Amino acid sequence: MQTNPSSAPLNPQHQYDFETAQQALTAIPAYRRRLADIAKVHLDLGEVIADQDYPTEVMVLRPQHTKVPPLLLIGGMGPWAGVAGFEQACEIFHDTREIVLLQACALPNRTAVMAEKRQAGSKTLAKTLAEEELVAMLEMAIRVGVAQISTGHTSIQVIVLCNAAHYFLPFAWQRLLNNHPQMAIKLQWISLIESVVDYLRNHHWRRPLLLCTSATRWGQVYADSLQANGIDLIEPSDALQSTLMDCIYQGVKASNRDLTCELGERFFVELLKTQPDPDCIIAGCSEIPCLLEWLQGTSKGAVQQFLSAIEVINPVQLALNHAAETLQPMAAMELSI
Repeated sequence: MQTNPSSAPLNPQHQYDFETAQQALTAIPAYRRRLADIAKVHLDLGEVIADQDYPTEVMVLRPQHTKVPPLLLIGGMGPWAGVAGFEQACEIFHDTREIVLLQACALPNRTAVMAEKRQAGSKTLAKTLAEEELVAMLEMAIRVGVAQISTGHTSIQVIVLCNAAHYFLPFAWQRLLNNHPQMAIKLQWISLIESVVDYLRNHHWRRPLLLCTSATRWGQVYADSLQANGIDLIEPSDALQSTLMDCIYQGVKASNRDLTCELGERFFVELLKTQPDPDCIIAGCSEIPCLLEWLQGTSKGAVQQFLSAIEVINPVQLALNHAAETLQPMAAMELSI
């Protein structure tokens, strides 16, 4: 039986409209401060903020004259990663296209849903109720995002900015195709996972260290595709994975920079003791680039040396580059890729 949740949690509470990419980029620091203020309210109460505690919002770059089809970004998982993706898109595409970011913060916690699925038995083909709800809400988020687009084009590029959500995306896509086929056929999906696999294969990386949430790890979102392409994946131990999860959820998502750096330093100190010898890092959670950026300014000794020397593969950046490369050549010439 299909789940049909109310659309209320995904109705945007605020909308930020910009006519130029420069306007959008200028406004982003204030938006980040607002997210930090929301997180601080929870921190002062002794609470750890979750994605679902942030409001559902929309950011729209709507230039007067567009040259290429619109781009839809599904963010909010968490909102810091969402606005980072929007910022990168504005820097790449400038004023050539309409860009819509839906901060779909109300989507259920992907790790909690995957944990329940594992508890129910990984071999079962039936979806748990929580998984059904997540799939239904992801499909609804795509529809809400598409509804924000005003540019008349026959196609819309879509990037879901959460790595873990890619486990559920095929089911959401099938649901959209069944329920709204005329909308579904207009969408061109740009996958974070496929963008990373193509990049690693083309640049001959063979031993990536995957830093991601437990949901992405449990769902083998990267592992299956990488192994199919002969790429050996390095993953942290279960104990280190627990520390990494605290970095992501109690640190970056909660806008707690000090805790992020403290836990991040501890994570890499212990990781380096295992001598993993990766040739690159896959930032397999959209908060990982923020974690690594903050750590660059505080880390010491072997950790600083390791982070300074290794290449970090950012799936969102690669997906945006791929989105630009698939546009018409004349339009792509004007983009910063």
